[in-house]
Amino acid sequence: MTVQEFLEQARAKIEAGGCMAALTDEYLVESWPIQGGLLNGKEEKLLELQIFGKQGEVKLSRSTIGQAFSFRSIFDEGEEKDTRDHYDELQYLDIDETVGKDAEGKVTTTGGGAFQLPVNNIHDVKIRIRYYLGKYEETGQSRVEDWRVVEFVEGR
Repeated sequence: MTVQEFLEQARAKIEAGGCMAALTDEYLVESWPIQGGLLNGKEEKLLELQIFGKQGEVKLSRSTIGQAFSFRSIFDEGEEKDTRDHYDELQYLDIDETVGKDAEGKVTTTGGGAFQLPVNNIHDVKIRIRYYLGKYEETGQSRVEDWRVVEFVEGR
């Protein structure tokens, strides 16, 4: 699957939400649907692209440049609904709130890195992660089989 094919499929499946892209030299975060060109010709540097919303997530990934991409999707609604038990967890984002957002909407991490964050209030901003559960056949114990990003949760 190409990046363009992936983006076309994502447009058909995810109405609104967020988008995160891990490239070899930068990390991009944007609202979905993308208003501009998120990758702007950087597809060759792409390692992972997640597009997510409340209804589900689609993900394109590869471990090294030159490899073919793998595709994965998880949905909580519609024909492709995942019926596994799940639970949500809110995780704080590593943001240096003393720096704030710059004019372009970028925030700075406590380690000094910067990335765009599509929220208005960065105080205590979190990301909602949904974990999907399965069981070990031998013991019947529960385990996390998969996970996805659901949404950014603005600070209060």
